[in-house]
Amino acid sequence: MTTAPPTDLRSHLAPWLRDAIRQAVPLGAYLRLQVRLRGNTLHLLCETTCPTEEEDITPEILRALQRQPKPIVLLQPPPSPEIYRLVVYGRLRQAKKSLWLSLIELETPQKQKAVIPSAQHFKKQARSGSPTAIAQYLSQNLGILGVSMRVETQTLSNPEAHQAKRRLWITCECDYSPDYSLLTEPLVQRLRELQIKGFRDGAIRCQIRGEAQPEWLLWVDLTPPEVMLRQWARWGDAEAIATLLTQTLKAQGCVIQAATTDYRLALTCAIPPHSTIGQAQILAVIENILAGLAPQGLHQVSLQGRAKTSQAVLWETTWPLPGATRSGRQATPVQLAQQGNLVALKFLLQRCLNPQLQERLATGGVHITLRRREATLYVMVEAIACPPQGETIKAISALFRTLETQPFTCLNIYGRRSGQSQALWQQVLKLAPTPSAPADVSEPSSQPLAAAVAVEPPLHFRENIAQITCDLLKATKIWCPMPDRHGLVLHRDAPRSYHLSSRPQRRKLACLWGLLGVLMVGQLDWLAGRWLQGNILNQGTMIAVSQDDPSTRSEVLNAQLPHPDQRTTASQAIALSETTAYPSFDNDLIDDKLALYQKRVATNGVPDILIIGSSRALRGLDPFVLHTALQEQGYPPLDIFNFGVNGATVQVFDFLLRQVIPPEQLPKLIILADGARAFNSGRQDLTYDLLTASPGFQALQRGDLPQFTHRSKQRLNPADLNQAAAQWFGDVSQVYNQRALLKDYVLSGIALSPTGDRPPEASPISTQINFNLDGFLPLDRRFDPESYYQNHGRVTGDYDGDYAAFSLNGSQQEAFLTLLAHLKVHHVDLVFLNQPLSDHYLDPVRQRYEKQFRVYFRQLAAQQNFNFVDFVHQPSWRRRYDFFSDPSHLNQFGAAQVARELAAITELPWPQNP
Repeated sequence: MTTAPPTDLRSHLAPWLRDAIRQAVPLGAYLRLQVRLRGNTLHLLCETTCPTEEEDITPEILRALQRQPKPIVLLQPPPSPEIYRLVVYGRLRQAKKSLWLSLIELETPQKQKAVIPSAQHFKKQARSGSPTAIAQYLSQNLGILGVSMRVETQTLSNPEAHQAKRRLWITCECDYSPDYSLLTEPLVQRLRELQIKGFRDGAIRCQIRGEAQPEWLLWVDLTPPEVMLRQWARWGDAEAIATLLTQTLKAQGCVIQAATTDYRLALTCAIPPHSTIGQAQILAVIENILAGLAPQGLHQVSLQGRAKTSQAVLWETTWPLPGATRSGRQATPVQLAQQGNLVALKFLLQRCLNPQLQERLATGGVHITLRRREATLYVMVEAIACPPQGETIKAISALFRTLETQPFTCLNIYGRRSGQSQALWQQVLKLAPTPSAPADVSEPSSQPLAAAVAVEPPLHFRENIAQITCDLLKATKIWCPMPDRHGLVLHRDAPRSYHLSSRPQRRKLACLWGLLGVLMVGQLDWLAGRWLQGNILNQGTMIAVSQDDPSTRSEVLNAQLPHPDQRTTASQAIALSETTAYPSFDNDLIDDKLALYQKRVATNGVPDILIIGSSRALRGLDPFVLHTALQEQGYPPLDIFNFGVNGATVQVFDFLLRQVIPPEQLPKLIILADGARAFNSGRQDLTYDLLTASPGFQALQRGDLPQFTHRSKQRLNPADLNQAAAQWFGDVSQVYNQRALLKDYVLSGIALSPTGDRPPEASPISTQINFNLDGFLPLDRRFDPESYYQNHGRVTGDYDGDYAAFSLNGSQQEAFLTLLAHLKVHHVDLVFLNQPLSDHYLDPVRQRYEKQFRVYFRQLAAQQNFNFVDFVHQPSWRRRYDFFSDPSHLNQFGAAQVARELAAITELPWPQNP
């Protein structure tokens, strides 16, 4: 038998496992074993010269596992993270794709045998509170990120009488800092799915191997969903009551709907045909549950029994609720809140900040903490991702406008991520005082409700800037304070002005101060750059970070703007219009992109990676962030260019890559970032039709099109010099590439007038397409559904021309297969990226087409040997509106996030040698 040289990782594999695989491989065949530990998963690649079968190797490994003493040792020396599963691959030598894959789940060392347990097996053990089983269950989907799990329990010293006594500590160990949202959201959902008994809450910490302090800390509410439902149902929440009753009658197939009007609860029970449950049984179940809940402020309930199919009313009945007679349950939550009841106010705030009940049950939702000091109410809102300031303030303001009597005159609202000790943003709301009045008396106020809430701009930033400016002016010895004079006022309480010193200003002194000024500018630039990286969040809000607190040492950013400290190309120089020897293709964007690509090839050579697609690629994948993220993954510096074109289809991609750009200037990897719309052969392809009628296309057909070759460098003109200087300054300066964030922050901090509740104005949209030097079009607009649909019509999938006569067979399919063959001949790898879409865009019609496209493309990717990455069907993207500029296009922040998540997929054929 021929084996590979010892340069691979075979020496780390346990001898018994290596021998077991060797026995399953034909005698004399080449065998090379490679291992990689990713998190708690060990990946084992068996590379041979003859095809192997999973049925031959996997049983041999299982038999060897059963013969090994406990604990089982797979690697020597044993690694620090415990190995929970073994993934075995079979591959032919020098091939890129595996022949087969086998997943072997390993039992914990306490068990007596090694088998392949089911997911339900681990879930059952984890629900009982076993730390090892919990870690094994949570790590199932995180191995690809290289994250290993360790779970510990802590007994709390002084728990409340009604709360559990234990806390769950979950440590995620990794070699690098993973994307916060990519790790936490699925982890929290899986943790809450377990409904672990006996734990009050949980804490997740990210620990970078070799670091002394955790990267970040996240608090997780482990209150079971049923308990959450009962809590809201006791406050009279209709949706919670309906969900709770439906779950109780689930076995009988009944569905309950609920609505509340005044003091009355209206229930409708949809009964399936041929149901064995009768009216008396349904009434007994519902009466028993409502009597135990005693919903707050509900005095009577009506129940209708309806046929589930015909909706015909079968029977109807009413009865009183405990709220009609119990004094403590008669008032509604709103009435109690108007009286200053903090518990009722907390429920109302939770309800308005958690509009989606199922999302709250899955993740724990937004948590509220209230503190009262005289007439001021302090509100802390926290969630897995820091609640966005604008939406939170808007929701809370709307809630307090509905209160006829204001129990407070001032609201101090803070927002943070769960687990942090300090707030990421703060806002003060001034409430117009209203006279105390009984709950049953409602007199109209002379002041409009819209004026009842006034936004007070934060003053801390202005005061800090004033003090810093004062100190700097005094330190120069040129300015000196002159109290009681009119001039530059720096403090409202003690105004002071400054004037020039009367000392002579000589030339030497001017040169000295000029030099000091340059040094000071450089120092301020460096300090401001560091400050921006650590202290600026979305929309100019300020972060309060404690460097001593491990939970805030490396802040994980809020849901609106992840990773603002990482550069995007949004602030880079905009690409100037280039001239080209090509006749026009009657498409300004194609002409400009070809000219820029021609200059790029002449200057830097052929890019390593080329991004193609329609506007979803042009706006939706940032080359610079992808370049940076891949470097952080250990790849060499890669040159990446975005060739996205508005309205482009597969026929346009095929034309550009196969007929315009010569084979020697094709990159090593092409990322086609688009979606189902570009592959619809049923609709008219206007972009391609106009292209075929252009002078450039006609010249190409005649063979008159100039060769796409390298050009010699030309003498720089003033615009080029200016662009080079800007590029040099951007490389040297810490602040230059983040100047937009600094500008937004300063403007928001020194605003002299309150913002009030003015409706957002529609931002003007320029018709000029200013993409940057990487071909990327950065858009900073954020999709706000409420304001967006005030200015744009809502178009459903039935009337969307992009999906008209939807068909995946036809001209687009033929063009794609032709393009695949062309790329395969010239050894160019292809990755198809199905770009994210928001849930406002994915209505049932579009979802049906997208599902059809997904099934088709997965099969095609397996047949044609290219990579298919699907972000459309990842639920975490659909409600991240801050990542979208409109319902179906990403903005620059979404484009950066897509680039980071794409770079984290190590299985893609990223170029290794640029």
